[in-house]
Amino acid sequence: MTLSTHSQHPSIRIGAIAFVNTIPVYHAYQPAPEVQLMYDVPARLNQRILAGELDVSPVSSACYLRHPEELVLLADLSVSSPGAVESVLFLSKVPLGPELLDVPALWVPNDSETSVALLAHLLKQATGQDLRPKFKIYEASDYQTILQAGGNALIIGDNALMMKEQLAQSESPLHCHDLSSMWQAQTGLPFVFAVWVARRAWAEQNAERLAGINQALRSAREQFFMVEDLFESGIALAQSRSQLPRAALERYYRHCLTYGLNDSHEESLQAFSRILQQLDAQEVRPIER
Repeated sequence: MTLSTHSQHPSIRIGAIAFVNTIPVYHAYQPAPEVQLMYDVPARLNQRILAGELDVSPVSSACYLRHPEELVLLADLSVSSPGAVESVLFLSKVPLGPELLDVPALWVPNDSETSVALLAHLLKQATGQDLRPKFKIYEASDYQTILQAGGNALIIGDNALMMKEQLAQSESPLHCHDLSSMWQAQTGLPFVFAVWVARRAWAEQNAERLAGINQALRSAREQFFMVEDLFESGIALAQSRSQLPRAALERYYRHCLTYGLNDSHEESLQAFSRILQQLDAQEVRPIER
């Protein structure tokens, strides 16, 4: 979806995550005529803002933490979870422990950066070894095929929400681990999956416009949760995009996710930053499928 009209102002390119998780931020947002709103998966949004193809965008928290010199954080906006998030799941036929050392491959999707890094950290804690050499990247839409053939998969976003619903309706032998829930149990902190940023070079030249965008997105988020008609139409939009039941989406928005950025989120980001530094010091990239 791209919105653009002729304007006396230069165009502003704003990214948006192509999952239902950011509907509460964008549903009531009314972009100015010069704004181009561009939807993509998190990993692509990361690439596009670093390449200068976007001016403002949500990005994976790992992307922001790895590029603080190039990106400016927007105030009071994130996609976070205080506990179980339900949309970042690691499923496996074997338990989360030493048994994974005998698994030939661990499958991670091509649409995430933060969740892959968080999984690497949690697996190292569970097994005592860095299992990233076993990571293999799969096309995110193939998650069901990969899970069946490979015996495990990290699944994120709308795909994970669908899988969660399927597991609830069947007696699956799979072990299902919610990564955000595991983080909260270990740290007592919410996990921050995404933050909103601007390219530093653009932000320095457009401080007033950036402040206006920041405030507009925050206001849209507040309206979504305060205005019943907006919330209901947002749920309907999410259902049309994902085919998820209404109850699952309402639980997701009201209980699984939060969209602010307070002191506890900042503390969590700092803790995750230290983990990323440790992982990157011994950099291992997943193997392409």
